[in-house]
Amino acid sequence: MGKNGARGRKKWNRKRKAEEGAEKQGKERTNAGGYKDGQDYAAAKTSNPKFEAYYSLVGLHDTRYDNGTFVTCATDAEKHAERDLFMTTLRATLPASFRVDRSIDPTIQKKILEELQEYVGKEMEVEIELPRRSEAIGGKKTCIDQGVEVAKKEGDEEQKTDNGDNKSSEAQFVKRTLAPAKPIPFISHNDITLGFQLSVDRRTLRRNASLEPLHSFLKIQTDCGHITRQETVSMIPPVVLNAKEGMSVLDMCAAPGSKTCQLLEVVGGFTSKTEFEPHGYVVANDADPKRAYMLVNQLKRMNSPSVYVTSCDGQYFPILDDKSIRGTDKEGMFDRVLCDVPCSGDGTIRKNPGIWKNWNQLGSLALHPLQLSIALRGARLTHVGGYMVYSTCSMNPMENESVVAELLRITDGSLVLEDPRERMEGLVARPGWSTWRVLREGKNRTRKAMKDWQKKNNKKMQEKRKEWEAKRAKGEYPEPQERSTDENGEEEKEKFTPSPYETIPYVPPETWDEDALSERTTSLGFVEYKNYDEVEYEWHRR
Repeated sequence: MGKNGARGRKKWNRKRKAEEGAEKQGKERTNAGGYKDGQDYAAAKTSNPKFEAYYSLVGLHDTRYDNGTFVTCATDAEKHAERDLFMTTLRATLPASFRVDRSIDPTIQKKILEELQEYVGKEMEVEIELPRRSEAIGGKKTCIDQGVEVAKKEGDEEQKTDNGDNKSSEAQFVKRTLAPAKPIPFISHNDITLGFQLSVDRRTLRRNASLEPLHSFLKIQTDCGHITRQETVSMIPPVVLNAKEGMSVLDMCAAPGSKTCQLLEVVGGFTSKTEFEPHGYVVANDADPKRAYMLVNQLKRMNSPSVYVTSCDGQYFPILDDKSIRGTDKEGMFDRVLCDVPCSGDGTIRKNPGIWKNWNQLGSLALHPLQLSIALRGARLTHVGGYMVYSTCSMNPMENESVVAELLRITDGSLVLEDPRERMEGLVARPGWSTWRVLREGKNRTRKAMKDWQKKNNKKMQEKRKEWEAKRAKGEYPEPQERSTDENGEEEKEKFTPSPYETIPYVPPETWDEDALSERTTSLGFVEYKNYDEVEYEWHRR
């Protein structure tokens, strides 16, 4: 290394810098996505053939919600309608939600709820901005085709896109009449509803002029710690846990901390009016020290002495109870344990559009052992007679029903399932599955294999391949070597072959019989196992 820095680094030169600056000015600037300044971003394609074929096969669309109960779909038309409703919901923008802190002074809480009544149930006209670029699924074209009134701002000019279609240089809006907020019945305390879900997403709330008073109110109350912005589904596990004042609670995978704050509001309260210090506490743990630090910042708003933050792997959380009480009815350390385990997260697809592109079944199979080990340690840390809640952000049975079933098998009667839906008013939840299919993706269908296949079959490589074949015919190149084969004479390496069903948007089957659905998943690279004996030896540990 020389005195000018790292090896190979050019010495600073004023003339060279000036030439580079002039060259940059002559080029058109682009952003990180490769789009020029002022050019619209392309919306994510909200379709994935493997995702849709997999959940069709496992039976996600076999039941429908009818008059307060879930019933089995009797015909293909009902299954098509259920699938269309499912996909429409996934493509819709996730509405924002929040809850009022139950531990704040009752006078302040009452005042906040009175101010919120101005927005709850009161209909008003709201302008919602449309996406700048239309896609095959969703986007501006869909909104216009549905007959929604589109308001065009003054001064908008029509421009031509690269494809020759007209587009507006400014944003376009649709006018809709809606109620800004509606209550969430199961987020309540002393028969007072504290949870609310907005009818619009966070982006619309932030950018809409007619909702500016509500947005300002939420920002002020959030900074004061009186309101917590939290997704509706994130509020469910702490309510299911049914914690009480004065209890000891462990949150095994706590970051970013919204559920921890919700639990702390309950157990950090006073059991009687004569007390001056809370007896309950929450231990918030996360395996990642950086996320644990973020958790500390989140908990600062609570200003509570009843929370402890730790950082260790959840499956190895230390057991500190006395060895003499192990195996007795006094075993355990915590009254309540929340296991919101790491997962593939395909249930968050409405706020994480990248899942549409990157979803695969291998992630669920890889996470299953970790999820089970965390759940087992959580059960060991729970007092006899206490509650443990296992939750994920995934819809995959390999991460939900499969883990719970194995947990019940291993504990051999020490754990009992409980259905909390009866005490949670307004919660709509499907019953769990007792049977499910076990599938994995073949090695030839991984993202790396598909990427390699695309590289080898692009236009440039096809032209080179033709040149090589012409030269090989003339004898200029030697013949290719034969590939290695196994005992059966088959190639050891699986080849990637495109599937006719791998289209965007994905086209569902006309009939929903088992053979048609299985044929599609097999074509898309899935391998199904009927029992453990069918699993190849190399996949046993997975």
